[in-house]
Amino acid sequence: MKMAEEYTALAYIVKTLTKAIADSKVEQVSASEYVVRDGNDAIFLKQDTSNSEGNDVISIKDDRKIIFSEDLLETLQDIEDSVKGNDALKASLAATTIIINGLDIETDFVFQAVKDFLDQVSNSYEFVQTVETEVTKIGAGFKFGKHIFRLNITNDAEKITLEPRFVATFDAGIKKTVSDDIIKVQLAVNKMFKGA
Repeated sequence: MKMAEEYTALAYIVKTLTKAIADSKVEQVSASEYVVRDGNDAIFLKQDTSNSEGNDVISIKDDRKIIFSEDLLETLQDIEDSVKGNDALKASLAATTIIINGLDIETDFVFQAVKDFLDQVSNSYEFVQTVETEVTKIGAGFKFGKHIFRLNITNDAEKITLEPRFVATFDAGIKKTVSDDIIKVQLAVNKMFKGA
């Protein structure tokens, strides 16, 4: 097991969050686990070093989306850029993957962009709920008017793939409209995030 001083990336992220969230309190559960409390709400952070790639992973559970509401996603995405004069900490942060509520930060940004682009294409689109998250993949329910469909989003290193899923009884005309719109949105998010 790592010693407390070996969890410098986690400690730095906790410090960054507590500085940004007014009146927050920190509780250290163990060397690799913290809780940042904001009133009655809490953000749970845990560092895991036993993943298959050998990189550290910091998992953050933020049910109330405090990080999002405080505009801290961008800060966390490039957190290593905020370190001055400590190359070891900077390297540790750069090698650490931060997962928030099951998604890595870029995939969270991709998901927000997909929702925004769908809204720009037509105000008939409405996000219903997140069904499934897995680091770089998300499954979400959407409505087009009264028609509900699932959209699977995969954020690979090279490209972002959007796959709409429809029930067998889904209206064919609406299905074509949604499918065409999803192709437009897929092109837009790939241009935005992958430069393609």
